[in-house]
Amino acid sequence: MISEKRQEDLIGIPSVSVAPFLKDTREASASYRYIVFLLVFLMYTISYADRAALSIAMPALGGEFHLGVVELGWLSSSFLWSYFLLNLPSSIVLDVVGPRLMGTLSVAFWSFAMMIGGAVQGVGQFVVTRVFLGVGESPTFGIGNSVLRIWARPRERGSVSTMLLTGQQAGLAVGTLAGAFMIARYGWRAEFVVLGLVGILWAACWWLVYRSPKQDGAAHGHRPARRRMSLAQVRCLFRNTSFYAIVIPQCMANYFNFLVISWLPVYFIHRFHESTLNSGASSAICYVSAALGAVVLGHVLERMIAPREDRPTWRRFIVFPCMTLGATVGLLPFTNSETTALVIMSVGLAGMIAGSGANTALLTDLLDDGTKIGTTTGITLTFSNIFGLCAPIVTGYIVSGTGNFDIAWFMCAGGLMIAGLTSLFLIRSPIITRWTESPT
Repeated sequence: MISEKRQEDLIGIPSVSVAPFLKDTREASASYRYIVFLLVFLMYTISYADRAALSIAMPALGGEFHLGVVELGWLSSSFLWSYFLLNLPSSIVLDVVGPRLMGTLSVAFWSFAMMIGGAVQGVGQFVVTRVFLGVGESPTFGIGNSVLRIWARPRERGSVSTMLLTGQQAGLAVGTLAGAFMIARYGWRAEFVVLGLVGILWAACWWLVYRSPKQDGAAHGHRPARRRMSLAQVRCLFRNTSFYAIVIPQCMANYFNFLVISWLPVYFIHRFHESTLNSGASSAICYVSAALGAVVLGHVLERMIAPREDRPTWRRFIVFPCMTLGATVGLLPFTNSETTALVIMSVGLAGMIAGSGANTALLTDLLDDGTKIGTTTGITLTFSNIFGLCAPIVTGYIVSGTGNFDIAWFMCAGGLMIAGLTSLFLIRSPIITRWTESPT
């Protein structure tokens, strides 16, 4: 017999959900988990490359459609309108249909929107394609968290989550660098079409490759009933201080993240008078350096702060120093050196990514019902994307009114400090949802 603790260590989900499918899970090769993680990493990469496509194309789009800084800020946020509204509904559907079908349909849908965006003839049509992009991308992180809960062992969730999240930076690097090259050679429209084709290819691979333990068990007549998260469970979330202490850091990190996605290449053009191609290269250096730094930082802190089985809240001691490190972006207004700015931005991004990875792992650790991780992630992202939605718009007004990005960086630094302190002092207990339901 295999103990319940050993069952949980095997695939990283509670033993009560694993027992009927243990045979199928053991038969899966160890390498398959890493194939799944790689595909999720690539999904994040494609998602953020598609988002970065607009940031590097903004000078060209602004010239073609006669848009000013404020208008470009609103254009950058258009993707987030639908993304914000559909985070929760799409995550509820995800908990019902599972990550295989949801991943395939969502990535295929947003990739078609990208391709159509490269063929539009007016700014109104382009906004519509960005809204459709947000529709497709809305369940992305719910899918990733569902896969993390199913396939990552509890003790490795922090490291795996951080590594998966570095796919964002890889996507931003690819999107800005490759985008700048394609814009210089073929124009911004080619960039959108090529990135859309890459997403279609990923969707086909995901459908052919991905299987979860529950789906395998279903083939042997053991398929569990998938149920939506009840209203009582949702109310219970909002009675838990630890849930708020997960949401607040996510909100602050998302503000910084979406500001960078939308404006970083423009910042280098505006502050250091770079060309579009050079600003893409500078942004890519920041993204790649930050991704590597986040992986190293997260791994070192996870090894230093050893997990304790009786204290599932231990990862808050990782979130705090990482978010504090992210706050170093507040130093950007004090430097006139492009090299120093690259270092500061890389360090700040690395801290934010590692902190977000630990925060995501905290959610999967603390939530008592792992089958509701998709919906819970959707609720979390609904709040955090309010901040993400505001970031490009507010920054556009700041740059228009002051002529620089200084206030924007100060706001990010303050928010990340709040994120770290909130996690450190408010996370105290698991996030309980089951107790409100009648026993069956």
